[in-house]
Amino acid sequence: MTTRWGARAGEVRGSDAPRPVAGEGDGRVRRAVVLIHGIGEQEPTGTLRGFLDGLGLGREAWSKPDRVSDNLELRRMSLYGRSTHRVPTDLYELYWAHHAPTASGPQVVAWLGRLLRRRSGWSGGPAAPALNVLTLLLTLTVVAAVVIAVVMVSREGVRAWLTEPPFWVAAGLALAQAAVRPLLTRRLADAERYLTPDPAGIAPRTEIRTEGLELMRRLHASGIYSEVAVVGHSLGSVIGYDILRLFWDEARHPTFEMAGAQPEAERLVHDYSDPLGLEPGEVEVFQHVQRRLWRECRERGVPWLVTDFITLGSPLAHGRLLLDTRASSLQRRQDDLELPMCPPMPSLAPSADADERSAAFYPTVLRKGDLERGVLVGNHGAPFGPTRWTNLYFPARLLVFGDPVGGPLRGVFGTGIRDVAVHHSGQHRPWWHRLLPLHDHLRYWAPLQRPARTRPDTVECVPVLRSVLGLETQGEKADGIPAAGGDP
Repeated sequence: MTTRWGARAGEVRGSDAPRPVAGEGDGRVRRAVVLIHGIGEQEPTGTLRGFLDGLGLGREAWSKPDRVSDNLELRRMSLYGRSTHRVPTDLYELYWAHHAPTASGPQVVAWLGRLLRRRSGWSGGPAAPALNVLTLLLTLTVVAAVVIAVVMVSREGVRAWLTEPPFWVAAGLALAQAAVRPLLTRRLADAERYLTPDPAGIAPRTEIRTEGLELMRRLHASGIYSEVAVVGHSLGSVIGYDILRLFWDEARHPTFEMAGAQPEAERLVHDYSDPLGLEPGEVEVFQHVQRRLWRECRERGVPWLVTDFITLGSPLAHGRLLLDTRASSLQRRQDDLELPMCPPMPSLAPSADADERSAAFYPTVLRKGDLERGVLVGNHGAPFGPTRWTNLYFPARLLVFGDPVGGPLRGVFGTGIRDVAVHHSGQHRPWWHRLLPLHDHLRYWAPLQRPARTRPDTVECVPVLRSVLGLETQGEKADGIPAAGGDP
């Protein structure tokens, strides 16, 4: 099967003979799920195996060769759904840790300092105040220790200073720096390099995005998948967002032969033109509209297969803090369609004097010889017209506990996003891990060793994650959460 990119999966590689892809020729409808890991020194396929084990699907998954990626360390995990009637699903991992550049501790500290100086640093999200308070306390502690040390040395000599508390404060700070250094250089450095538009980070960021785009192209070009879902955890959610917004511009156009009526695109234009206009109770209806729009786009020859984008503990919740640049604010970048919203933002006129808006799906004419056909095409900022966005997060508690990295996204990237506050009933092993800051950030798919608990303001995370991906076990269904690719 050929596509608008003019190649099959093997031919994209430039090989003489096309390589076979998963399930090619078996006639079954298949889905693909792409998992994107977060910061840290991840192992290839390690996140994918942990993801399936945590969802209770590890024993049902078959480890198969990954014939889509060029990374020979990766595997594809396949769920055939023989006993659960689910659609056969292949899970892939977009592994990017080997592209992450190294950074020094001072570089990361300087980045944190730049965030602190921004006005949005105090209102950029739930974790922004905590970050600023901790940074100020550390700064004041260091300054106080230095001042006291200088005064004591000048008055009483070095020996007196070595036997007094300021020396031990300085020593403690030095030890803390040694302990924190791996966190800064091996974990936060990933976020600093990816989220900072400095020249030093452009090349690795481009490598990560290029590899993600190539994976999406090959999944679409393979001809065996009817749907694709993308799951991003932590910084992986930012990478997934970038890949979708970039790939959408390649795969948003209908074909001349399949042009026809587009009532769902018209409905999106007329009923959902305001990205911040939906009430929480309207999101479920909007996601049904998105599903019908996705199906209509496919019927009109649009090659876009992505039905769902799922974010877990996403730092996009602090978009106003992290994505502002010296050149432009987050809001301006959203107005310019550089950073898509959900529902999609209409095009704005570039003139400062005009307030003209072109709809997110705009009319154009396709020509073939002397024939012409009118169609509606999504603008380059409209990937979340046909693609549903579901965001799971642990509510932050006391500025440290819960998951201060993530948070609700509706107020930042559009009220069409389904924000789901979750909890986890699984045991902490060892028990004192529950006292560690950010521990919940790593528990979105931690195994459930005991029955799920019911809480008034949150829902159990693992069942919701299975449901939104359409991977429920038999007889399981999370209320009010549309499954990936599910029909209303």
